[in-house]
Amino acid sequence: MQVSENWGELMLPGLRHIFNQHIKDMPDYLSKIYSVEKSTKAQESTLGTGEIGTMDPWTGSVSYEDFDKGFKATYIHKKYSKGIQVERELVDDDQYTEIKKRVKKLGRTVYYTTQTHAASTFNNAANAQILGPDSKPLCATDHPKMPGSSSVISNLGTRELNAENVDLVRNEMVQWTDDKGNLILIQPDTLIVPVSLRKKATIIAETKEEPDTADHAVNVYSGGALKVIEWPFLTDQNMWFFVDSMRMKEFLFWYWRRKPDFADKVEFDDEVSKFKVVGRWSFGADTFTWIYGNNPS
Repeated sequence: MQVSENWGELMLPGLRHIFNQHIKDMPDYLSKIYSVEKSTKAQESTLGTGEIGTMDPWTGSVSYEDFDKGFKATYIHKKYSKGIQVERELVDDDQYTEIKKRVKKLGRTVYYTTQTHAASTFNNAANAQILGPDSKPLCATDHPKMPGSSSVISNLGTRELNAENVDLVRNEMVQWTDDKGNLILIQPDTLIVPVSLRKKATIIAETKEEPDTADHAVNVYSGGALKVIEWPFLTDQNMWFFVDSMRMKEFLFWYWRRKPDFADKVEFDDEVSKFKVVGRWSFGADTFTWIYGNNPS
């Protein structure tokens, strides 16, 4: 079998296709949860602002009101890499199947890394060492509404997942108010749960009659009013989240500075082709006003 001296470059298009297709074939929770954006800068920043009050009665001219400065969120892109090596002998001996296996494993590593990073926002939601723009964890009992404000909101509880507690959490969320005292108008519509809570969540969302009761009352969450996302990358098998999916997409970001790209280089001396994947990204939330976490453990 004759092999060209640029054998690594000749294999690259086919192996890149295998790499990309293997990632595409696996479930993408990242894009389902996050608002995915492209970035052209070293970092991204957003500055929150307070709300304005209700309209004033007309007194002959327009009533103007200034915005108060809110919390600043900064997303600093980090760089990640991984590579594999393919010996010339694998090509000479027509071991393309083995080469494809290695490339698929590299694709799986990229997939696992990005999906794990995406889930880390939720896995660390109550971690006092991982703080958001307001210097609180994503889920906390004392989020200040504005910088320096003594008025706080709690979005962290210890309730177990059941129909009654879903309703209690919903009632709390829809009553959240902004710094002006007006309703934020939260619409919780999605349960995000680990594997162990999939069955409970599905029963709550899909049974026609209210679960956990004997009076056969209508389940107000059935018929598509409540969605369930089972997320295998959640590590705490007891913690569950109730979110407003529209606000989640508005305030939870994943920034691609450089999407993981597949490239190669053949070393002249040892006849080894090196395939690498390098990427840069950042992720996080501008605010907490879209999520409520419960950890009963």
